[in-house]
Amino acid sequence: MNAIGIKLSGLNRKTKFLIVVLNDLFFALVCWLVFGPPMATYIASEFSTGIFEIFYSEWKSFLFPALISISYLYAFGFYKSLIKFFDSKDAILLSLTGSLVFGFTWFAIHIYQFNIISTSFLSIALLQGFLLSAVFYAFLNISRDVAKYLLYPYNINSDAKNIVIYGAGASGNELFHSILLDPSKRLIAFFDDSKNLKDRQINNIPILGSFDQLEILKKKYSDLEVLLAIPSIDTEKRREIISKLERIKVAVRTVPSFHELISDQKKMTDIQNLSLNDLLPRARVAKDLVEDVLDKTLLISGAGGSIGSEITRQLLENNPKAIILYEISEFNLFNLERSCIALKNSKKLKTKIIPILGDIKDSLNLNYIFQKFSVDSIYHAAAYKHVPLVEDENNITVACENNIIGTYNLALQAIDHQVQSFVMISTDKAVRPSNVMGASKRMAEIIIQSLNDSQENTKFSMVRFGNVINSSGSVIPLFLDQISKGGPLTITHKNVTRYFMTIPEASNLVLQASQMAKGGEVFILDMGEQLKIYDLAKRLIHLSGRNISSEPGSEGIEIVEVGLRPGEKMFEELLISGDQLPTENPKIFMSMESFPSLEIINPIIDSIKSAISKNQHSEIVKLLKENVEGYI
Repeated sequence: MNAIGIKLSGLNRKTKFLIVVLNDLFFALVCWLVFGPPMATYIASEFSTGIFEIFYSEWKSFLFPALISISYLYAFGFYKSLIKFFDSKDAILLSLTGSLVFGFTWFAIHIYQFNIISTSFLSIALLQGFLLSAVFYAFLNISRDVAKYLLYPYNINSDAKNIVIYGAGASGNELFHSILLDPSKRLIAFFDDSKNLKDRQINNIPILGSFDQLEILKKKYSDLEVLLAIPSIDTEKRREIISKLERIKVAVRTVPSFHELISDQKKMTDIQNLSLNDLLPRARVAKDLVEDVLDKTLLISGAGGSIGSEITRQLLENNPKAIILYEISEFNLFNLERSCIALKNSKKLKTKIIPILGDIKDSLNLNYIFQKFSVDSIYHAAAYKHVPLVEDENNITVACENNIIGTYNLALQAIDHQVQSFVMISTDKAVRPSNVMGASKRMAEIIIQSLNDSQENTKFSMVRFGNVINSSGSVIPLFLDQISKGGPLTITHKNVTRYFMTIPEASNLVLQASQMAKGGEVFILDMGEQLKIYDLAKRLIHLSGRNISSEPGSEGIEIVEVGLRPGEKMFEELLISGDQLPTENPKIFMSMESFPSLEIINPIIDSIKSAISKNQHSEIVKLLKENVEGYI
């Protein structure tokens, strides 16, 4: 910021307001000096009137229009507008109408004062009114552009990051105004493939229309970053754009999604990194309305987690009678309740939201909840799921008590209180598990299947899927953090592969499974091909505008193999056996799996409870290995 700008910015608000008003009065005076004398001379010569009398009248014809015009602008908030946002449509419209008020008030006062009814006089007065409006409008705009330059000098910082905004619509314009306030960013261009915007400009910033032009910019500005400002675009088109940008090896970030914006979760200026959903080569599962939740009370265990919170939001949008948010974390429960209330209010829903702090291991509390509220359906998402943490011998007891005994407690309460349906969220790590977490989830699956077979009141089913994108513990935030620090990116093995799905996909599958369930099913999503974590790491490096160190002539980011973690597998499976059946949804399959009877399971549960009560983690692992297929 230059010296004049520094002095101006240091003034208080009232002083700045006074300067702006005096500035506008001064320009009104300039307008009068331009148009007043010629008009006075014309009237004096044309109608044989004294020149000094005319000048006196002309002075009043300047003063009144100026005061009326500035009063009009003040009344409609023109002087409340920030200088930095002056080029907004509202501010420009106000300056235009204010200028017209100035010009036509001047014209009306001339007609009233001189009372000359002459075609030539009326024509000249009207023409000068128009010209005076135009000049005053120009002065208003030029003065504010100068002030903006002095106070907010754009593109002066030589260290500013060079930015291209992808999308020249309303979102792009809003993002542009936020960049104006950020001295660390310099907008080089907009990018939009709309033919209507070809070779156009926004605020003197060019709009590019081809990726060749963007590639030229990348060569000129090595630090170039593209900000995607296209929140409402469909997923497939968005992935296509990202794929093209990836080939240019330009850094890419994005504004929040349309859903996040309309639900007030985030603002347009909350720039964020790409999610794995932007990179997955697969279509999203179509979302069906969950019609059978109307007039029902639903309980979500682990409601504050990644999956639980999304299930809650999707259920809430279908306006059930009540949703019980059962969550052990006070922080997660608080945040979830706030977002649910916001969603409820924005969509004018009538659902009663019931936040309850609770632990699924606490049978007494669960019994109290089920007695107080007549629960129709349970969506069981509460679980300890982070493999390395659960594998630690210090955590095995607590994790297994939660994942196994907690599930058993919740299922028994469902049966005792005649809950209609119970859907358990499971994991691909439960299939021939190589770790304690997977084995504990498989044991929970077996308990659910056995309980379903032992009674007829409650329909038990489960949904099994792979890694969930952007959940807690997701690999994406880890990689992005490592990239921001210059690397290296750490992977366990170059050939490790994983299934991936989005949180909305996983949550929607759970809801559809609950509709199709007749009892005892294991539902599995067609998750497409497994992705190499190594390939994912490479793509994220390129989309951060960086190179990989192994690429020719590159001093980029290194990808380092650190070895498999305890309990980690090279690839994941979804089926215990090879048999699966299609369902009415082409993306959902049903697995037919064998399981022991409840008579066999009950003694195993008692043994696990006993080992837990004595904190015998090695005994717990021994029992799991003896009773879970494939766990060695």
